[in-house]
Amino acid sequence: MGTLRTALFWSAMERFGLLGVQFLLGIVLARLLSPREYGLIGMLMVFCGIGQVFADSGLSTALVQRPANSADDEATVFYLNIGAGAVLTLLICAVSPLVARFYGQPVLMPLLCVLSLQVFLSSFGIVQFALLTRTMDFRRQAIVGTLSVLSSGAVGVGMALSGLGVWSLVGQSVTAALFRSLLVWKLGTWRLNGRFRRASFQAMWPFSSRLLASGLLNTVFENLYSVVIGRLYRPADLGLFTRAWSFAQLPAGLVTSIFGRITLPAFARMQDDIAVLKASVRKVFRLLAVVHFPAMAALAIVADPLVRCLLTDKWAPCVPYLQVLSFAGMLYPLHALHLNVLTAQGRSDLFLRLEIIKKALTVLALVCTFRFGVSAMVWGILVLSVACLAVNGHYTRKLLNYRWREQALDLAPVIGATAVMAMAMSAIFYLKFKTTGAWFLLLDMTNPLTLLLVQLTVGLTVYGFIAGLSRMSAYVEFRSLVFSYFGSGSERRAEGSA
Repeated sequence: MGTLRTALFWSAMERFGLLGVQFLLGIVLARLLSPREYGLIGMLMVFCGIGQVFADSGLSTALVQRPANSADDEATVFYLNIGAGAVLTLLICAVSPLVARFYGQPVLMPLLCVLSLQVFLSSFGIVQFALLTRTMDFRRQAIVGTLSVLSSGAVGVGMALSGLGVWSLVGQSVTAALFRSLLVWKLGTWRLNGRFRRASFQAMWPFSSRLLASGLLNTVFENLYSVVIGRLYRPADLGLFTRAWSFAQLPAGLVTSIFGRITLPAFARMQDDIAVLKASVRKVFRLLAVVHFPAMAALAIVADPLVRCLLTDKWAPCVPYLQVLSFAGMLYPLHALHLNVLTAQGRSDLFLRLEIIKKALTVLALVCTFRFGVSAMVWGILVLSVACLAVNGHYTRKLLNYRWREQALDLAPVIGATAVMAMAMSAIFYLKFKTTGAWFLLLDMTNPLTLLLVQLTVGLTVYGFIAGLSRMSAYVEFRSLVFSYFGSGSERRAEGSA
């Protein structure tokens, strides 16, 4: 339990540090750049994303999931990552003229050629990060991630201040990949000792190939909306969509990555004991909801003052997108938890089957909405998120006997408390239109910063009061987890000083 608790702490620190710094740098760059420049980069991310998936090919996950790895296994994956990264970088650069022609934006050709370098540079650190995840060494990952983001962010901001526009986003991405690989080699303990073995590749490929196919499907379809919006609408429209998406993905990605990286190796160790695995899944299910549901609901409610305060009014048109995407992102960590159950049990065949079903649903949602504008497409994403939760939970229900009724009962108290919190925060927003000042607080509610702070304070107070008064099990478990870590840490420090 102590190891898991420590892993959770450092995973949280790594994610909070990394995404927090990325968030702050993103605000600075968004204030310096325009939605159009973000839209141009959004058109290219699908190609680099596909390159990253091919460079990995699911082999890093195999290193995490397998009971044991030899030096030759690790060396085989390393050499394959480097070779694939080099080939894919050249291939992406070769197709860049076609990409520029597809979007009708000639500037995309040089942008994509330079941006593709991140695929090759990232491939040098894939094995190291996989082995750090396997041993739950998130402390080193926290240091590497934070330092690389700070360094690359300084490059991006410097380029933006120099008037380089969209090239500052390219410079930030490429240097981030460079610094991550350099730092993980400097601070990590793994060194290349083995040799490339065809037998090692053949042993991992059946499992990895399905993850590769799933990863390709996921990457293509995650960026499918960006491709369609970039092709049919203005770059500025895509920039607004990607900014709303990135805001919604910040808490969703934070919670998903913190719990996801821990649950995969932890669940893999429990794969032969279904009863223990089910109990652990239920506990994580509740812990995810008690943190993530109120955070995403709050983000939807405060979207307008938040965007105006942080990004200025030029980004205000993305507020309606952010509000809808926040509710869609509320379910993302639960998706990842269900899929980690399959991966931990080595059922990459079922993983791939689910991905195919969900991608078919994505195409259906896109076909039904793209003619009606970006807003309709965003609402389609929300409906799709709900449908995909049912799809992802199907095999968890079958393999672990974690029935829908049990899942609903585990989530019901958190949903109720979150709904009351959201109504209280919305009431504060309503005051903005009823009076120029909230006389009972002696505050000007028309000021975006004041409105934001008051809404967040009210939301946190209401949610904490309801959760504490009702002794909500998930809330109690979360408090216990936090206090047990810091309590045990204080005890250890006291023992050391004595």
